[in-house]
Amino acid sequence: MNSSSTLTLLALLGLAACGGSDPPAAKVNPYLGTLTISSAAATNTCLALTPVIFTATGVSPSTVTIAGGGCLVFTNNDAAAHQPASIGAPACPQLDGPVLTRLGTFTTTPFTAATTCRWQDLLNPPGGGGGGGY
Repeated sequence: MNSSSTLTLLALLGLAACGGSDPPAAKVNPYLGTLTISSAAATNTCLALTPVIFTATGVSPSTVTIAGGGCLVFTNNDAAAHQPASIGAPACPQLDGPVLTRLGTFTTTPFTAATTCRWQDLLNPPGGGGGGGY
């Protein structure tokens, strides 16, 4: 091997040792959600229930669309506690729930206005990463 080949090989080994030139991937919090209420409805009773499940790896579904008068039912299937809460504007106080321990549930009051709300798990805020395990 000549000196030019040796220098090229050392340069490539140096890049490999540094992990290459790709930037690190942004960490996405799996405990964020978006709720869209597609229509308005004046009601004090849940006209339909849509489940949202917390697990050790995130929440499912994280994006939900419901009709006015619909309610969400949060269930914690994780060993770690979770707490849904509205974030940003517009605020949707119906999403502000209690701390849910394993197998705990929380049913919102009906959503009556057409809007889009965002929510997060207060116990796993953005940048926090995730929940527990079984």
